[in-house]
Amino acid sequence: MNGSPIPSATSASPNHNGTNVMNIDGKRILCTADVRGNISQLNELARVANADYIIHTGDFGFYDRSSLDRISDRTLKHLVQYSTLIPPTVRKRLNGSSIEHVRPTIEQSPQPFLSEFPEFLHGKKTLDIPVYAVWGACEDVAVLERFRSREYQIPNLYILDEATTYLLDIGGVSLRLFGLGGAVVQHKLFDNGEGSDTIAGGSGTMWTTALQIGELVETANEVYDQTEIRVLVTHASPGREGLLAQLALVLRADFTISAGLHFRYGISYNEFACQPDQDHYRQRLIESQQSFMQLWDAIKEQVESYVDVRQAALLKNALTVVNRLPPTRKSGGPTDMLTPGSNDDQAFKNMWNFNLPDAAFGWLVLDVNQGRVSAETRSQGFNFSYRKSNAQQVQTGQTSSPAMSTTGIMPPSTHPMTMNNNNNNNNNAYTEKPNQYQQQQQQQSFDTIPNEGDWKDNGSFKDEKFTSGNNSVRNSKRMSMQRSPYAIYVGGLASNNVNEDDIREFFGSDKITGVRFPFDQMTQQPKSHCYVDLIDPIALEEALQKNGQTLKGNKIIVNRPNVPDGRNRGGRNGSRGGRSYRGGRGNRDSIQPGDI
Repeated sequence: MNGSPIPSATSASPNHNGTNVMNIDGKRILCTADVRGNISQLNELARVANADYIIHTGDFGFYDRSSLDRISDRTLKHLVQYSTLIPPTVRKRLNGSSIEHVRPTIEQSPQPFLSEFPEFLHGKKTLDIPVYAVWGACEDVAVLERFRSREYQIPNLYILDEATTYLLDIGGVSLRLFGLGGAVVQHKLFDNGEGSDTIAGGSGTMWTTALQIGELVETANEVYDQTEIRVLVTHASPGREGLLAQLALVLRADFTISAGLHFRYGISYNEFACQPDQDHYRQRLIESQQSFMQLWDAIKEQVESYVDVRQAALLKNALTVVNRLPPTRKSGGPTDMLTPGSNDDQAFKNMWNFNLPDAAFGWLVLDVNQGRVSAETRSQGFNFSYRKSNAQQVQTGQTSSPAMSTTGIMPPSTHPMTMNNNNNNNNNAYTEKPNQYQQQQQQQSFDTIPNEGDWKDNGSFKDEKFTSGNNSVRNSKRMSMQRSPYAIYVGGLASNNVNEDDIREFFGSDKITGVRFPFDQMTQQPKSHCYVDLIDPIALEEALQKNGQTLKGNKIIVNRPNVPDGRNRGGRNGSRGGRSYRGGRGNRDSIQPGDI
């Protein structure tokens, strides 16, 4: 019943009475999080980790082409700010632009800025191995509902939700996967937003509901087998959300795998390692219980007036989770309302929790072999080399680099590119992507040229370091490898009285990310043309309309650059000459190798 405090009883989820059993020969499970629409990265990470299948813990990028209209301005700004699909320079410009400019830029971009999901949905790209995913906090609920109704299907992609569980027989172990997606927000546990099922969401975000929790308990009870290893996959962390820790107890989970904290290192712990005794653990769950019951007492009458028999049963299961507390040391007995006689002491010591960094910074591999589940973690971690650099600068009297942010993350220019710098073969497969921990430093001016191996995306801020100053042949060659996808050629500047400021004023300084005036290698004088990098396809089309107009007495030529492939320069690989011309041989407007 949309608009009510309880989601509709109509369910489009797969029937969990017939659970999915999969026999898989592989033994390595890659666990990762937050690809944020960069779904192709899963294939790359699987190859690096030699994985046979993947568990993904939220912020997958469940957005289709119609999602943009449903995403709120605030959520869209967040998605742009932390996107790993948008080139850094374009992202920086969009972060400083009005939302009225951001939306058409994303909509008209020839490359996916929001998510690669539509390309996988239509078969243009594929997942190499099975992926088991829960949805995260930033997803489109309409897309997930289409998945649950089987309107949307992607080969090798399996959604873990409250009504679907998968059993994986691997290496002598049966792993039972349960999943609960979305953010845990107490005041939204009884609000389905735009959702028409037990799942809830709206404005491009999703959250957990009490009915989801209740149905997951029902699903787990129906398939209980004491010989199985139970894995609870959530987006939010049970270490932060007491309600999820209580859910893990009710489900009798052996492992929990979660994300949502965005650390640079993965976390592995049990409660015994973090709490001085079980009473402290119990107290944390009591605080979660009290928070829920405050909300429940306020809306109980309203909720109970809306629910039907089916929903009432699910709600009872959810309340079972809320009231599940481990025993005190004095009582010696459980306070379990669902399974009297269970021993929560074992869970206190033996239930292991893994919290994952974002996919751009690390992963976990569960290696299952001969009945043993071993774990391998890899993370990019922090780059502490700045400390020596700062010390050297102080000794030489130079100004120190910008201070480290409160999160402990280095400025973008000092981040290493790969997780394992000793393994050069992985450099292209595992590329650092910016995330929210870098955002504080990204607001500062980029006064340092990035280290070799940093971002090489088209139109990166690295390009801008060569728009003025030293225009050496070496810099020109660097620029040739980094041309923006929204670059234009501006020719006809015969009078040589046009400078960068003139170009920016003519085309609009707010639409330009870089201007490059190539030098003639023989005369060391500027050529009669330049190259302009624009922020997006809209600015590109507007600039092309200026072809033939006059700039400071020059009738200019504006079109797209036509640059030969770098592999064919100088007539190599069978090409003849390897040059492309704008005005014939000898014309000063001809594009020479190394111009851009």
